[in-house]
Amino acid sequence: MQSEQQYSNLIYEYFFMRIQFGYYHCGDYLPSIDNLCREFCVSAQTVKIALQRLRAEGYIDMHNGRSTKVIFEQDPERAGQAMTRYFSRRIQGFEDLYQSTRLIIMPLMLEGFHQAGPETLDGLSRLAAGNSADDVLQFFCFLLQQIDNPLAMNLYWETSIYWGLLFLKQGGEKDLSDIPLMHEGMRSCIELARAKDWCRLYGQLRDFRQISVGNALEKLAGSISPSADEEQIPFVWRIYRDRPQVCYSLASRLLHEIYVGGFREDSYLPSYEKLSVQFGVSVSTVRRTVKTLNQLGAAQSINGKGTRIFGIGEPCRVPDLKSPSVRRNLAYFFQAFELLAYSCEAVMRDTLDAAAPGEKRKLLSQLEEAIETGNTDLTLWQCLLFMANHSRLHGVRTVYKNIYGLFLWGYPLKASLVNGPEPIPSILRFTESIVKHLRENDTEGCVNALKTVVAQRFSTAEGYLLRCGLQPEELRLTPSIRLLITDENT
Repeated sequence: MQSEQQYSNLIYEYFFMRIQFGYYHCGDYLPSIDNLCREFCVSAQTVKIALQRLRAEGYIDMHNGRSTKVIFEQDPERAGQAMTRYFSRRIQGFEDLYQSTRLIIMPLMLEGFHQAGPETLDGLSRLAAGNSADDVLQFFCFLLQQIDNPLAMNLYWETSIYWGLLFLKQGGEKDLSDIPLMHEGMRSCIELARAKDWCRLYGQLRDFRQISVGNALEKLAGSISPSADEEQIPFVWRIYRDRPQVCYSLASRLLHEIYVGGFREDSYLPSYEKLSVQFGVSVSTVRRTVKTLNQLGAAQSINGKGTRIFGIGEPCRVPDLKSPSVRRNLAYFFQAFELLAYSCEAVMRDTLDAAAPGEKRKLLSQLEEAIETGNTDLTLWQCLLFMANHSRLHGVRTVYKNIYGLFLWGYPLKASLVNGPEPIPSILRFTESIVKHLRENDTEGCVNALKTVVAQRFSTAEGYLLRCGLQPEELRLTPSIRLLITDENT
């Protein structure tokens, strides 16, 4: 039920904004429920929840056996005002997010082409033969589905919603993009993928994103001024989109404090009341969060004493894998690790190139200290935090802080295993390699070392999860909707 509500909220927002922006006019019909189920890859109940909310608010008319009809009359002036207000409150973040997705999502799309077989390329070709701006959304979604990482799809949806381009009706004189040129770009990408010409494909894919997304964002930036009366709305990656967002976010913050923050020298958490004040949440939220940490194995509540915590290097309790929240967040941990594996090369290179000398010296000092103290198990975390804190791009910092937060959920599982984490020498060699390259100001050496160790540890993490009883399909639990190619959009 929680997932249905989560996905229905996103579907509701999708159609609500399209009605507000004048994409749909009074008298237009929405796609059938069956087609929406196939298109968004969700259940009929999930679609109905979204449509029932739109009906209750007076936007659509919906009856059994009849097509869903838009009954809201949005006059052009109000639609223009809605669009202007939406874009003017976000316009300053568009270019930053575009550059951020170039570093994070572009490698995922290229991997999607690597994994696409002839049948998939045929499906993309049908979109390339179309004449709608929506074909671009379908193209990118279908491509990302090939890597089967729902968290990546969620990120793509959130960036698309922030830009708002998917809410606009195109096909007239004032189009933000050249629709024929976009379809030509699709066809060029597909031809290079069929030929397995990966080097040229990357360049063509980059150009296609510029034609289909970058140019539209530039036109918006040139025609709409930032709001003078309201603050800019920054990009936020809403992973959960439902009530546990606060609880799970607090759990990640507490895990950070336990492992590398203010609680790392402590044996017990502060009281619920103190945590409530420190993190600005209710006592009941703290109580639910601590229960989750108990289930995860990172803590143990003891009557009369408080909540015992298990720091880095300490064996901890075995996670309660019967808990849906634990299994769910371990799946997110796996997906976040995969996102890191695909994107860390481009992000680390960009961060090191733009970082101030003092920031790089601080990272070097941390890693040198880790070698001296024999505590190199956190080297990968330190590199991840370096990118999350010092990237020049707000979008990268936002995404990588979320990846780091999800990353923390995997440590209790590793610490609870009898065999413990992977051998220290391999981590030590990685740390020594990064230190050497930082001293030599060798960006490519750092990037290659990071990419190699992330790939190795991702494979190890997958093995941990499977050994503990999670099924391969569970690791792909979806926190997002995904668009599929249907008869109505080809």
